[in-house]
Amino acid sequence: MLKTYLFPFLLSIGFCVGLGFWDYLSEIKDAPLFFVMVLSSTFFFIAVKQLKNKIIKASFLVIFFFICLYIASGTGILQGHMSLGIVASMFQSNTNEVFEFLTVIEPQFIIFAFILFFALSCYLFIFDSQKQSSYKKVILALIFLVNGISIFGIQAALATVKYKQEEAKLLEDNSQIVDWKIQKVDAVYDNQVIIIGESVQRDYLSLYGYAEKTTPFLSRMPLKVVDHYIATAPNTVTSLTRTLAKIDQDKNPQIAMNVVTLAKQAGYNTVWISNQGFMGKNDTAISKIAIHADHQFFLKSGNYMSSNIDDMKMLDILQEQVKKYPNQKNVFFVHMMGSHPDACERLFDAPRLYMSKPEKIDCYLSSINKLDQFVEQTYSVLNTAQRSFSINYFSDHGMTVDEDSYHVDNEYKDNYQVPFFVLTSDAKNKIEYKKTISGYDYMNIYAGLLGIQTPLLNGKRHLETIPDNKNVTVFDWDDYISYNSLKGQ
Repeated sequence: MLKTYLFPFLLSIGFCVGLGFWDYLSEIKDAPLFFVMVLSSTFFFIAVKQLKNKIIKASFLVIFFFICLYIASGTGILQGHMSLGIVASMFQSNTNEVFEFLTVIEPQFIIFAFILFFALSCYLFIFDSQKQSSYKKVILALIFLVNGISIFGIQAALATVKYKQEEAKLLEDNSQIVDWKIQKVDAVYDNQVIIIGESVQRDYLSLYGYAEKTTPFLSRMPLKVVDHYIATAPNTVTSLTRTLAKIDQDKNPQIAMNVVTLAKQAGYNTVWISNQGFMGKNDTAISKIAIHADHQFFLKSGNYMSSNIDDMKMLDILQEQVKKYPNQKNVFFVHMMGSHPDACERLFDAPRLYMSKPEKIDCYLSSINKLDQFVEQTYSVLNTAQRSFSINYFSDHGMTVDEDSYHVDNEYKDNYQVPFFVLTSDAKNKIEYKKTISGYDYMNIYAGLLGIQTPLLNGKRHLETIPDNKNVTVFDWDDYISYNSLKGQ
């Protein structure tokens, strides 16, 4: 019995790990799936060995060979089971990127895959197991359907279909002809960086008066700071689609009329760098804006939760891109994961600095301190280039922060209250704009920052000239309502 089942059992574990099913072990509720996969795959290998037709058995070996090539890439071991993100990476890679990927495959993955294939070949054609009665046809069919190899194939097929559906959504507005009717461009700065933050409630920045020193760099810099900037909506997609694109008379975002197409038609070189997802329920809508950029860098090909990557890695890309275009007027869009829950997961090597607070609040405040460092390093990258520059930061939405936790909702003003500031290379003094500004005016403000004049935007509503707005409207996921009708101060 041991001789019959031990070898295929060990093979099954190896293949299930190599194909990424190990990630089911990370959640207690999913762990049984891994063990079911291992057991079903054990019987699958036994069933293949029992096949009397050598041609069919050899055909299975060819399939296993290609599976082992995938395992040799380390994709499953590093990223988990087959997903939209993995498929998206494959479809989006060009020839150069493929060759670059092949040159950095780690040897241990190749050795692991070779051992698996060699052991499987020996088991199927050389290893002499105990005689065992053949499975009934129904059982055999079930075994060939439910096993790691088959599930991997099914997941790959479903992920490919999902990718194509998301790709269709992504490209559906691309055929629209965009004309911003630009009249004049007076580009004051060579490099413009737009940093889009995530889940930052402004009251927790010492820049805005918070007692803990969460933003020491920003607090000492000569910023232009908006005292009361209100996000358009309380979550990423609903907010950014209404912030980064022109809104029509019915308050619907005209996605093709966005910050990127405006900058491009004004003659700017545009670069989009994102640590959020490229495709998925909460990402494709933003990517519809990003794909218009001349150069795009997404740290995650799948959705925003497909992997946890440090925001700081975007600075390396930014530095490289700033150096690459020294003779052009550039706009760099940098989309952070920021303080997105769970903020503890966003810290990586950054320290937890507020240990007197409950853990979740400590992490949230520390993530804001990390934001401060991110802006400081961005400033350093731009300053080193010795060209004039501007940095504009705002968060997509705020958060409801309690004594020991924080969360997103749509009922409280806190969820719409976000920081907004501009830092330029020629700034001498700090300027505070003690007025309320709606995120729905961002396109007007943005055009002013880039020195663009177009009749499609209001040139009288730039950062310096826009009047105090006492009647801000927000989108609460269901309808457009008065900001003043929300709970809180």
